[in-house]
Amino acid sequence: MTASSGVSATGFFSFRGFRTWYETIGDPSSGVPLVLIHGGPGIPGGAYAPLMTQLADRRAVVRYDQLGCGRSDRPNDPSLWRVQTFVDEFVALRDALGLDQVHLLGHSWGGMLAIEYILSRPTGVRSLVLSSSLCSTRFWVEEARRLRSAMPAHIVAVMRRFEEHHDGSAESVRAPAVVEMRPGVMPEDVAFRARMMRWSLPFVTSSLTQRIASWASHVPPLRRATYEIAGMAFLRRHLCRMTDFPLVLCQDFLARNQQVYEVMWGPSEFFATGVLADWNVEPRLAEIDVPTLILSGRYDEATPAQQRRLLNGIPGSRWIILEDSAHLTFVEEPRRYVEVLTSFLDEVDAGPSQSAS
Repeated sequence: MTASSGVSATGFFSFRGFRTWYETIGDPSSGVPLVLIHGGPGIPGGAYAPLMTQLADRRAVVRYDQLGCGRSDRPNDPSLWRVQTFVDEFVALRDALGLDQVHLLGHSWGGMLAIEYILSRPTGVRSLVLSSSLCSTRFWVEEARRLRSAMPAHIVAVMRRFEEHHDGSAESVRAPAVVEMRPGVMPEDVAFRARMMRWSLPFVTSSLTQRIASWASHVPPLRRATYEIAGMAFLRRHLCRMTDFPLVLCQDFLARNQQVYEVMWGPSEFFATGVLADWNVEPRLAEIDVPTLILSGRYDEATPAQQRRLLNGIPGSRWIILEDSAHLTFVEEPRRYVEVLTSFLDEVDAGPSQSAS
């Protein structure tokens, strides 16, 4: 790595003939680097940029846009979107940047990916941070539906109406005859649309719009659009509760790859129909033998019940709840998040060297 303290360096590394974008910030000689693995799947981690800056005075910090989203290449090949693809990509990242020793922080889907990577028995992993993550897709869906059941009945009805008629054809994983290569999406490419999205959010999530969506959902061609409108009301409760919704989150949303999300997960947070639908590593959590910190928000869609399963399954792990956050704790309570994270990483670095071997 060539980043110096406080200075960002960006580039691409090669993976299976594609290009994956990365950014480093901080002095690589100042300590064991922290690698941030974003959520999604298929949603880039631009919202991590402020977090990187706050952490870079103590250690180098690395983030990357997983293949298919953000600035990275976007091959139109559904057969690529498998867990192993992203595990292999992370291996390629470490090789390309010479990351012999690392701390890992995985948020949401990124935590799932980090667990899968740890279970492959790599060397040089000093610690693991699971930020608003999970160990079982089915239990996640159960908890998400429990949360949505507390929403107004007409919003829940919109969601159920779509799900009852969904045939899953959009999640085809067959490779096309010719793979179309699409370039990555730069933040400036979506800047105007992101501002418009941010401006429209209060209207989209208003009770009037939600009522209109409820009526419109009876019309079959409108069910998908109304489902997404209803989903925004859920996300404003359990993804990010900030009144002044951050612009970078809108940019990340617009730089997403819906194909990746639906092939791997499904149409929504509470409707998993993709290749991760039966994902469950709870029986293997005891194999995680690095210091582990679990973080989540009080109003998180990654509910306390899910975090307890992680806590009970990973030996010696610890769990901290951020009381004023939903799913995006590092955006909603950045000062507290950095404080807890830095304390944990410093403690690990001060102790005897530990790695997954």
